[in-house]
Amino acid sequence: MKNSYTVFGQGFVGNNIVQFLKKKKYKVFAPKKGKYKFNKNLYNIIYCIGSDNWIKDPSGAYEANLGIVPKIIFNNRFTSFTFISSTRVYLGHGKNKTNEKSSVQINPNIRNFYFNSLKLTAESLCLSLPNKKIKVVRISNLFGDNFTNQIYLLPTLIRNSIKNKKINILINKKSSKDFIHIYEALEVLIKIIKKGKYRLYNIASGKNIELFKISQKIKKITNCKVDYKNQNKLIKEPIIDISRIKKEFNFKAKKDLISSLDQLITNYKNYA
Repeated sequence: MKNSYTVFGQGFVGNNIVQFLKKKKYKVFAPKKGKYKFNKNLYNIIYCIGSDNWIKDPSGAYEANLGIVPKIIFNNRFTSFTFISSTRVYLGHGKNKTNEKSSVQINPNIRNFYFNSLKLTAESLCLSLPNKKIKVVRISNLFGDNFTNQIYLLPTLIRNSIKNKKINILINKKSSKDFIHIYEALEVLIKIIKKGKYRLYNIASGKNIELFKISQKIKKITNCKVDYKNQNKLIKEPIIDISRIKKEFNFKAKKDLISSLDQLITNYKNYA
């Protein structure tokens, strides 16, 4: 059943994938956390269980990002299996070293490397298996109506700008990263699952946005105060190479984060 999907993960990404697939009238099975049945046909599996809370719960992060993956792959039948990874695995890479053929830097001195190592180990498992229907997709920072997350930068800035009338920027304001709207990411994700020629893909906008520009736009919309606290800590994520999805799927990100902030903030106010 080519239009039947099993989605593992009930966070921002997983819930949006389920909604996205249902809108397309696809059949979707989304097992609840901890209630994963094995030894059955799960058709097109999308694995997006993850945990960023690796400092407080390293065991939980291990199980979510890596531990369950082989259990699902080796104990079920499926048409395809897609592991959702992160472009954060490229942290520390220089310019022109973020395409899918690039070697990935292993550096345990990087603060987030424990999280990255879990993603990379799961990637390695998936890509080492001969089954070409097992793929890995590295997605950059997603934006959309993500109002409950307590860890990600953008939801925190929007929430604090409304609730506290103030946002604290704890890293250098010239820090920058790539953002892509979740629905644009999911459109190309489904194309990759259905007809992707390769087993590893990046999904990103292909351009970075400075934190200063984001914070000033939020300030303009909400009239909040902005406090730039730690200007010594500069984090510039590498620009993600998206030439593969450009060439294969004619992909170009249409929704820009800065121009989307008005609607995101309005949606948050309606939610709150």
